[in-house]
Amino acid sequence: MPFANNQNSMKQTHSTRPAHSSKAKASRTNFDQVIRQCESAALRVKTAGEELAACWTALGLEMSIGGSRTELLRRRAWCNVLELRLKEKAEQLEQARHALDEVWSEIMQLARGKEIAPRLKSFDENIFAQSWSLLLQPKTLAVEAVAAGK
Repeated sequence: MPFANNQNSMKQTHSTRPAHSSKAKASRTNFDQVIRQCESAALRVKTAGEELAACWTALGLEMSIGGSRTELLRRRAWCNVLELRLKEKAEQLEQARHALDEVWSEIMQLARGKEIAPRLKSFDENIFAQSWSLLLQPKTLAVEAVAAGK
């Protein structure tokens, strides 16, 4: 039985899966974070816009029913505050979009690499298969095949 214990202790420590580069993982993590920031900023802009639209609607209603001058001024001032908040949220969204633009080129390069890698592998395999088949042919057939290829 000591032999069986020895076999169990000699497990492989390395994975057969290809290791992903740390740069790809960092870019992916950074990209995910930037996307979340853009989504969050867009939601804040939407919420601020809806709040401003509701304020304008309320101001219009108060004007139509003949609200007091003080109430109309107060409502109008609140609409101005909400407009400023909306502009601030829009600026935050713009900053998040610029951060996304900075990471975008890295992500596109990684994606392009993933698309090209299988093509290169199949290209290399085809070149190898073609050259190997030429090497295995009898000498006269190989010369004819090369001449026909030109």
